[in-house]
Amino acid sequence: MKEINISDNNIKKTKNTPTPEANIQPKKETSPPTPDQTKSIAKPTKPKTNQTPKEISKRKGLLILSLIGLLFVLGIASFYYFGIYKYNPNPPENDIVKITGNYIPTKILSNIFPNILFDNPQEPRTEESPINGLLFTQSEMNELKEKRPIAVMINNHALARPQSGLNSADVVYESLAESGITRHLAIFWSQTPAKVGPIRSIRQYHLEWLSPYDPILIHDGCAASEDPRLNACGNTFFYNIKDISTIGSWRWNDGIRYAPHNEYNSLLTAWEYAEDRGWDEFPSNFESWKFKNDETIDQRGDGYRYDITFHTQMNNAGLYDSIWQYDPSTNSYNRWIGGRVDIDQETNTQVNAKVVIIQETDITPSYDDSARLIVDTIGQGDAIILMDGKKIDGTWKKTSRTDRTTFFDSTNKELEFNRGRVWISIIAQSTGKFDIIEQ
Repeated sequence: MKEINISDNNIKKTKNTPTPEANIQPKKETSPPTPDQTKSIAKPTKPKTNQTPKEISKRKGLLILSLIGLLFVLGIASFYYFGIYKYNPNPPENDIVKITGNYIPTKILSNIFPNILFDNPQEPRTEESPINGLLFTQSEMNELKEKRPIAVMINNHALARPQSGLNSADVVYESLAESGITRHLAIFWSQTPAKVGPIRSIRQYHLEWLSPYDPILIHDGCAASEDPRLNACGNTFFYNIKDISTIGSWRWNDGIRYAPHNEYNSLLTAWEYAEDRGWDEFPSNFESWKFKNDETIDQRGDGYRYDITFHTQMNNAGLYDSIWQYDPSTNSYNRWIGGRVDIDQETNTQVNAKVVIIQETDITPSYDDSARLIVDTIGQGDAIILMDGKKIDGTWKKTSRTDRTTFFDSTNKELEFNRGRVWISIIAQSTGKFDIIEQ
């Protein structure tokens, strides 16, 4: 046999040449692999990855945060379920301790917030009363315009005090009747007292003061005379006054006042009656005064006490003398009558006014058997106006019965009044007296 050379060079040359020995089956014994075999055998290796150690650390951090968040959510859910849902917050009624005293109740916020957050805004007060300048909302004014002013003759006899309704009047006229005794003509519109009075009779000059208001008239009796300057009974009919006289009135016997000082009426009843008669709207041609807001505190006067004597010769021991005292806290004037505080019995408040006017005119006796007075209401004369703590010297003017009296300052400029009750005291130039009592 030919000898086979198995040197490395020969192996390389004869690598792809089959030989007889190539068909010989190899033994099962394992022999070390050759370098070429090493290339074809797959070695077990670790999985390859492109992540850096920094990225691996970041992934671990996110995983930890996710676990913490999950635990937090589970904690909240457990608290809600076991702490709120499963636990009954309302103890049995028998276990409640009831405190009946010696404690300060807390303010219920549920009653406060709706008023602040959910109520409709308040309607502004933009509408001015043509009678005394008070401000009302548009809705209030629309309702008031469906009502006619009411004029009431109110007794001021010493046995008729305290009266009812004076602090609800818009304007009050105070003047002599007879024998040094005064009487009130009160004009009502913006307020509706259920009780006014005591009611008394009317005089001619009262008709002339009330005519510009074209009001419903409440009175008990009237002065009758053949003299047209005194004939209130005949002129009430002649002027076509909306007179209801004593309709709806009643007597009130309180053990102190007796007839004729105990007759009263109600504005509610008067308006109901007036509506049936078609007297249920404000006069379309009413002449208004001019109005303004109160002066600022630094612009107001000091204010004093002012004494008004209506008749110096028939003084009646001062029972009808009135005193007005300025109240800086309200910028208004409080009233005394006959040396005592003047009280409105219905409100139990001292009678007061925003503006007080002392109007001087000619007042002369009629020299008839009734001792009636003739009061000049038409014309002009001097006036003193108390307003904003100041005394203003001025004048007044009225051109006709249906013309409203207008007031002017010393420069003949029409005065603007503060908003509120206006009280006009009419005194005689000859027998009336006005004094300032300094504090």
